[in-house]
Amino acid sequence: MLPKVLRKFIGTGAVLVLGLVFLVGCGGTAGQSTGTSSESAAAESVATAAPAPTEAAAEPTATPVEAVAEPAESELARVESVDGPPFYARFGEGETFGDNEWVAVVFYRSPDCIPDDFNMNAFFHFPSDFGPGAFGCQPPTTDVVEYWAGAPGSGPAPKVSEMTGRGAVPVWFFSRADITAANSDGVVTIGELEGLASRRVGSAMTFTELLHPSQSNTQPLIQFRAEGALEDGGDFLVDVSYGDPAVTDHTTIEIE
Repeated sequence: MLPKVLRKFIGTGAVLVLGLVFLVGCGGTAGQSTGTSSESAAAESVATAAPAPTEAAAEPTATPVEAVAEPAESELARVESVDGPPFYARFGEGETFGDNEWVAVVFYRSPDCIPDDFNMNAFFHFPSDFGPGAFGCQPPTTDVVEYWAGAPGSGPAPKVSEMTGRGAVPVWFFSRADITAANSDGVVTIGELEGLASRRVGSAMTFTELLHPSQSNTQPLIQFRAEGALEDGGDFLVDVSYGDPAVTDHTTIEIE
């Protein structure tokens, strides 16, 4: 029942209208329970007092959490190799590099020291009961620094090998046709290479090589560069890279 002052102010007809509105406001909708006006007011008061969770509170903090770094590999053991690698030249199955016209052969030991009966396609010549192998040809034409994952010599090959020319690294060039013919029987000796008509002899005054041997790496890599002069005149450049994901595989040979 409204107070007398309010009835006098708005009139009797207005009282009836307000009464109807009040009754409709207290009625429940389908699927919801109805309650007294005091219960509804209390529920509304609680809902108003409890702040709704903000979107920012539901999301992760703005500062990213740094990922835990993977354990670093054990430090590689650095060794300056005195004997050099157990091979004579960059020649053999999977070790011969050339373009459509020329094949370049870099010698890590003097060609004059290579045994006449050694098949160059074998590439490696390890020490055995019959002799020191490639280590018998001293000194090598390059300075070699090796990096081993374990104790030096504990595995089949170092993890990384770096070579630098000592000042005159022999580099021979042959036509691809001549090399293909010499390889027809699977055996190529140093004497055969010397006798090929297309042979051009050069000396690299600058030579560098980076090698990740296949024997100790899941992703092998070889990169070398040789620059020098030819005995019959002219200069040459050999640039090779295979296995580096940042560099397109290539063999570049320039002879002037």
